[in-house]
Amino acid sequence: MKNVKNFLVSKKAKAGLLLSSIAASSSAFAVDHSEAINGAVADGSANYTLIITGIITVSAAGFCVGMIVSWLRK
Repeated sequence: MKNVKNFLVSKKAKAGLLLSSIAASSSAFAVDHSEAINGAVADGSANYTLIITGIITVSAAGFCVGMIVSWLRK
């Protein structure tokens, strides 16, 4: 019975050591990606502005063409 108890205690200690070493090493592999994220946000904002400008331009052009066609039909 003592052999089983010692075996389980040693396995718990090894498992605890393994988990603590994994937790410690995971922070060592962490990389700061804040510059890439900020760049992506800036690119997304620029694309959004470009799309909205394009939609407004196409809408205005369509309205103008419609007005010209309606004046020519009179």
